[in-house]
Amino acid sequence: MNSFIIRLNNKLLKRVRMISGLLIFCFLIQTAFAENKIWFSNKPPSDDKRSMPSGMHGLSSVKGKRGTSSIVQWLRAGTHPITSNYIQLVDSDDFSFYLYSPTHKDSVGEFKESYLMYVSKEEGYYNGYLIIKEVSNDTLYVDIAKAEMLNHSCRNGHKNVQNKKGPDIYPETIPAEIVRVRTLSENFHYFASSGDEIDYQFFINGVPFEGAQLSFNTQTGWQKVLNTNENGISTFQILQDYFSPWQELNNRKVYDYVIFGEITLHETGMYKGEKYDYIHYTTSLSDGYRPAKTMYMSMFWALVVFMITVIISVAGIFIYRLNRNKAYKEVRFDEKD
Repeated sequence: MNSFIIRLNNKLLKRVRMISGLLIFCFLIQTAFAENKIWFSNKPPSDDKRSMPSGMHGLSSVKGKRGTSSIVQWLRAGTHPITSNYIQLVDSDDFSFYLYSPTHKDSVGEFKESYLMYVSKEEGYYNGYLIIKEVSNDTLYVDIAKAEMLNHSCRNGHKNVQNKKGPDIYPETIPAEIVRVRTLSENFHYFASSGDEIDYQFFINGVPFEGAQLSFNTQTGWQKVLNTNENGISTFQILQDYFSPWQELNNRKVYDYVIFGEITLHETGMYKGEKYDYIHYTTSLSDGYRPAKTMYMSMFWALVVFMITVIISVAGIFIYRLNRNKAYKEVRFDEKD
């Protein structure tokens, strides 16, 4: 009996070890995939002394000759907007780079190992893409980092905004990408705020794709994962994660986020002599958002209420004192009467 129990315990122990090993393996695989996700960031490395924030969206800008400046986006790997690693590519890496101007002109910038750079001339949204391909086992992995950068100066006016605000896609060169769906009233001063509901659309070869997995990640650690609907859209409501005493409130503070889209398709083919039966697309898009408008609008309305209260109080005191100041009346009388 005792030997039977010992054998049974040994079997259970082996199964526990096997399950634990599988869980650890899955965790390592998931971590490895997370670390391999690439994306473009506005924030330069801490040891970079050339870049500084520029414009409404805080894009990294490098000053050039004769007062010109170049916009820079830094290549990173990971899923967290703050702790993700800055990475460098070498010539032996299999990658391709595209940068399109607001008028859809190609090759308006360049990619150098760890960052893309362009000189801002045309007004509107610039779209930059870095594509890395690799065949592993029976799957072709296509990783696409996308940067969407706005160039706008109020000195140029605000004409034809609807024709310049996008979004634009390039299915002839970019097989998969995420776009932020614009709102009808949006202009070049648009900036997302916590609490807003934002639609993101996932495309495969220019066609909205249902069932892709979109993952929204903020710098405070909040994450939400949704699948796209029949129109290729997932709607995310940004979590309110900025809380501060009203005297310290900074409505210009920007929080970073990055969103990833993933899908695996059954498709056979050859890539550089290697056969594959599946294609796994991973694409990214990063941006920022500010504290909810209600955070500082409440201060505005509190100020309005305070001013109205002061005005009513002063007016009340004035009317009261005015009523007490009676006009002088002379009364004459004759003592004989």
